[in-house]
Amino acid sequence: MRQDIRFDVPLFTIEEAAGYLGLPRTTLRAWTRRPAGVAPLVHRIGPSGPGSRAASLSFAAVVEAHMLRGFRELGLSAQGLRASVARLRRDLGDEYALATQRVATDGVALLAGMSRAGPATEWVRAADGQLAIRQVIEQYLTFIRWENDHYPARLKLQAYRRADVIIDPRFAFGQPVLEQAKVRVADIVDASRAGESAAAIASEFGMEADEVEAVVRSAARPRAA
Repeated sequence: MRQDIRFDVPLFTIEEAAGYLGLPRTTLRAWTRRPAGVAPLVHRIGPSGPGSRAASLSFAAVVEAHMLRGFRELGLSAQGLRASVARLRRDLGDEYALATQRVATDGVALLAGMSRAGPATEWVRAADGQLAIRQVIEQYLTFIRWENDHYPARLKLQAYRRADVIIDPRFAFGQPVLEQAKVRVADIVDASRAGESAAAIASEFGMEADEVEAVVRSAARPRAA
């Protein structure tokens, strides 16, 4: 069977993916280990131990982690997060329920139903029912572009403020690139560290100087451990 680069190819280490998403590495690593129904909260391909430096996360796994950030904003405990994801996967009949466009419709309705049925402490942000859930989930969904099969094609990274940085497995092996120019973030940062000015880098790559500055600032921001 032909591989789907979005699901079947490990493109990112846990450290890389955590940095792109602005998550603590320990949180993302834990999500790759905690079961939620038929799979961990975040799917993993290959090793994920503390000493592993091999790529073990697919593009779809990074999208799952992106959506889990939104679920945490709903006030779910670790146990509530796992239970909610497990039920979504079961009821939608898709182990990648967090990375399908259906979470925007059927998934939101399911989550609202869970908030009414579960303990109030598990759904602090969902006290006003479906509206709060829809607002949070739809906010995170705006960063995803979908393919015709209703699975993700690209993800815009929130961590890069004032610059349209995406990950798309079709470009640069999934490494972050500028959405329009398709220039790798790593190339911009390397040029800046080599002493090139923002204006010179912008001219070289066909960008705006303020985009260069935004990328460099965001890339230099300390990441959580």
